[in-house]
Amino acid sequence: MDIIRAKMNSDEQMCCDFCKVPVFDYHRHCPRCLYDLCLDCCRDIRRSQTNVVRGEYAESKGPVVETNKDSASDRARLEPSAASVNDKLFPQPIDANDIGIRSLFPTWRVNNDGSITCGPHEAGGCGSSKLVLRRIFKINWIGKLVKSSQEMVNGCKAHDLENGCSSCNDSRRLDSIGRHNFGLSKCSDSDGIDGNSVYSSVLENLKYEGIVHFRKHWINGEPVIIRNAFEPSLSSSWDPLSIWRGIQEIMDEKLDENAIVKAVDCSNQSEVHIKLNQFIKGYSDGHKGEDGKLMMLKLKDWPPVSVLEEFLLCQRPEFIVNFPLVDFIHSKWGFLNLAAKLPPDALQSEVGLKLLIAYGRQQQPGKSDSVTNLMVKMGDVVHMLMHRAEMRYLCPKSLQPERPERIANGMAVHVNAHAPVQNLNLDMGEQSPEHTVSKSWSPSVGSSAELLSSSHSEQPKTNGVERSQPGALWDVFRRQDVPMLNKYLASNWEELTNNSQAMLSVKHPIYDQAVYLREHHKRVLKDQYGIEPRTFEQHIGEAVFIPAGCPYQVKNLQSTVQLALDFLSPESLRESARMGQEIRCLPNHHNAKLKMLEVPHN
Repeated sequence: MDIIRAKMNSDEQMCCDFCKVPVFDYHRHCPRCLYDLCLDCCRDIRRSQTNVVRGEYAESKGPVVETNKDSASDRARLEPSAASVNDKLFPQPIDANDIGIRSLFPTWRVNNDGSITCGPHEAGGCGSSKLVLRRIFKINWIGKLVKSSQEMVNGCKAHDLENGCSSCNDSRRLDSIGRHNFGLSKCSDSDGIDGNSVYSSVLENLKYEGIVHFRKHWINGEPVIIRNAFEPSLSSSWDPLSIWRGIQEIMDEKLDENAIVKAVDCSNQSEVHIKLNQFIKGYSDGHKGEDGKLMMLKLKDWPPVSVLEEFLLCQRPEFIVNFPLVDFIHSKWGFLNLAAKLPPDALQSEVGLKLLIAYGRQQQPGKSDSVTNLMVKMGDVVHMLMHRAEMRYLCPKSLQPERPERIANGMAVHVNAHAPVQNLNLDMGEQSPEHTVSKSWSPSVGSSAELLSSSHSEQPKTNGVERSQPGALWDVFRRQDVPMLNKYLASNWEELTNNSQAMLSVKHPIYDQAVYLREHHKRVLKDQYGIEPRTFEQHIGEAVFIPAGCPYQVKNLQSTVQLALDFLSPESLRESARMGQEIRCLPNHHNAKLKMLEVPHN
């Protein structure tokens, strides 16, 4: 069929005008008012008219229609046929993820010829013109993909994977050969719940044994830890200042160290603005807010993805080459990364490289911890701990509210970078005992020399006890725990969010990323709901692989630099497609819709 291609810029993302999810390729379009409707919404409209059109037009469980007949009826049937293929691959109850278009707009119906009229005025459409099928990518890109796949697997030998790893199921063998051979480690407090162990392997063993053992765990949706992914002594080149200087070297224009960047305040998950040099200084020294309290900040969207990719290619090429399981994760050359198979102009915001720089500390003062709230992703993700630093600005007094005169004396730096910052040229001889800093610093807080001293003074030792100190604490739930987890979140939403006015507005609160489960919360989950997470620490040079659909949360035990890569493995495709249908039914303003992968239409 000659389907017209939509005109779009390479940096433009099309979204459905009704459910607001990103449109991947095929969709229906109104020539009159330019209204765009995704195929899932079209499917819902047709399903709502099942009693009217049954027997006359193909329903979602009808046979696939031949597309070589260029007739009006075949054009009308093309869309439900696409839904048929989707339902056969990923079976689910028909009404499990239906937005309820019929109840919202009863007049929005299927025409007698099988076409769909543009949405009514209340839905943002014109309500008169017929929607026509459109595409975004080239008509033959799937054919090329199939041919490339056939050429790639030609001559390859397939391995049948058993259900789980038999060598890891025997708890006696787990204890006896765990870290010496397969590297299996039990999670803390895992007694009484089956399957709460984490497969952990050394990178060299993985290269020698191949990915078969890894896949036996990965295909079951289990997290995996790869140790010794790089030499810990090399972590000194990954402190924030070294990264900033490396980026300066590859940029045509010199970066301003006083540039304003965005950060997230972990105490309330709000967005704040801070000067880049102040954030880098606070990475190892700590950073106080206007109230005099130590802040826990996470840098947001820095450096940009394009800059980070160039930085890695020019300044750190050995890390990408030696990264574990590169065939799974590489955004361009990973032949097992399904996201790498998309056309070059496909926009997938949650796929690719990210650098996550955040403050952290061992103390547990409450909600001021540096944490990544409980979340779940449609795709797979790997986090490698590149650098850690212990905050020196950690004495008992510094954790208490400061007196107003302390703030006025320049001990605190305003979060609002546009507000005046007083007394930045600190005299080291007149500092209070609370502000313990290196005497080798230069007088200027904003200078590169001071930042260098600040960032490199807390490097991990390659030998000795300090090297073994963890940088982050992970809690990872199983996919099958999600229903109970959602039930617990919904029942205790006000307590978990510390807000008596908080209203739960979604069916799946796990997508809100609004809570961090502490120890007493996890005890309740274990005792009353029968679920508990896999809990483990992450050290320098360890890569943590989290499958799609596994909820997880992270607490920084020190300030850390994590290199994160989002990808989509073949083993996670089914789970990702299921989650896509759930996210589509969230409220239109929900942040999860902006981050979703267009898996169901792939």
